[in-house]
Amino acid sequence: MRSLRPFLKDRRGNFGVMTAILMVPLLGAAGLAVDYSDQSELRTELMEAADAAALGAISPQSSGYKAIQSMTGDGEVSIAEQDAQQMFMAQRSSGLSQTAGSLPINVSIKVAKQSGVVTATVNFGTQAPTTFMKILGINSMPVSGTATASSGGMSSASYTDFYLLLDNTPSMGIGATQADIDALVKATANAPDAAGRNCAFACHMVWGSGVENTDSNYLIARANDITLRIDVVTEAVKGLMDDAAGETQPNQYRFAAYTFGAAASETAPYYGIQRIATLTGDLSTMRNAIGQINLMTTQHHQFNEDALTSFDTALTSIGKEIKTDGGTGASTGDRQEVVFFVTDGLGDSRKSSCTGGSWWSNPDRCLQPIDPKLCSALKDRGIKVAVLYTTYLPIPTDPIWNQAINPVFAKNIGPNLKACATEGLFFEVKPTDDMAASMSALFSKAASATSGLRLTN
Repeated sequence: MRSLRPFLKDRRGNFGVMTAILMVPLLGAAGLAVDYSDQSELRTELMEAADAAALGAISPQSSGYKAIQSMTGDGEVSIAEQDAQQMFMAQRSSGLSQTAGSLPINVSIKVAKQSGVVTATVNFGTQAPTTFMKILGINSMPVSGTATASSGGMSSASYTDFYLLLDNTPSMGIGATQADIDALVKATANAPDAAGRNCAFACHMVWGSGVENTDSNYLIARANDITLRIDVVTEAVKGLMDDAAGETQPNQYRFAAYTFGAAASETAPYYGIQRIATLTGDLSTMRNAIGQINLMTTQHHQFNEDALTSFDTALTSIGKEIKTDGGTGASTGDRQEVVFFVTDGLGDSRKSSCTGGSWWSNPDRCLQPIDPKLCSALKDRGIKVAVLYTTYLPIPTDPIWNQAINPVFAKNIGPNLKACATEGLFFEVKPTDDMAASMSALFSKAASATSGLRLTN
């Protein structure tokens, strides 16, 4: 025994032994923090989708709203529930992370009218896979939430100025749906563009004298009753004026409208914005002005090297149009300021640097997703930025898509726009989605939804 005493008294190996013993709980604690952070981020994304679904289901432009208007009593509104389900799935699969878009999610939706008030409730639940906690035998964590929106009943006024910035550049001349795209490609089979392929874009070409170019694919689209993306946008914005007409106070909502320009330019500074209507509370006048918006014209194919979309210029210019910083919306003297930006998210302009994008053809032609810093300049002034992203659709026959966009930055177009938007004010609308309902829901959120349609949870 006496020979073992020195060994038993020796403490030099204790640190290694204690470290080994504590390693498992230390790793578990670190993993718990990481996995809980991932769970929180996933829940935030799914809550945004649920908010959009709850609002969209009962927005004035939705089929559910029309069904509600025809109801003579209380009860559930099944068509609105179907709309909410579709919108939730569309948002979680397009505007969210890969994890949120691929997980199996249980969704239950109820839309009901009672005593003049319509309420839409969206519940969701899923099991989020863990990463580090698998060491402790925990393979998943529950994620759930509830979003509730209502319409009708008592509400307070929110005074808001909306500055509509509508992308009307040639890429918005794509067919509104895949069927429209296919129809335009087929219709232009005998009039291939300068690149020698059938064109999926209804390029609107007008000679310098103002006379329509008879080779314009825009004329072909019109002759074949093909609906373009710009058509759907303008109709949805006109419907937005109908939504705003439900204001509870005079001049509660005022609107101004801008596009990226009526005609493209080949001379410096190349880019600007066009004021369609100055800030006004006359919604009827605004609706008529919106109806005059058209696709930007060019004089010929490859006009200005087809570099016709400058987000840098558009967002900087709209900031200069807004003379005051954003307020709370509590009174006419403290109005909220909102830039309501509708775009397909692809920048294509002549510039000296091309961060995150691709040079193409001309040495100074840059294709790139939007830089979120452009929106930060607005948000730093208290101005909300609401973004309605009309999904930029891949064109497999287009070499620009195949070589410059898809392999380099296509995956960043939507996420960059989402980062550009004020939190919770980003909607993505695919060709199969209801743009009018989505725009109405985004309008309600941007105006804090304190009048009429609003989030209550």
